[in-house]
Amino acid sequence: MVSERGVQITAPSKEVFAGGAYITDETMQAVLERQCHRCAGCNAPLVAGSTHFDFREPVICGGALTPGNFEALCPFCHQNRMRRIRERFAGRRK
Repeated sequence: MVSERGVQITAPSKEVFAGGAYITDETMQAVLERQCHRCAGCNAPLVAGSTHFDFREPVICGGALTPGNFEALCPFCHQNRMRRIRERFAGRRK
């Protein structure tokens, strides 16, 4: 792959877009292993294909774009987390 400036870019074999950043297979595996393949919200076992990766501290709130700031969540916990973040930012606009 070549960037718009003509610089050669090598992309990892597989990437997933998560919360404004790309997460590699290696980072996903590291996060899952760190959490013992359990949801960071409810501690339920995580199932391949339905695991959501997100930032512990959102980047917009000053969170870092580092593997240590990622967490793995089940769909239910991820949905609830996104709802709370949206409500938090809606309150700031008022």
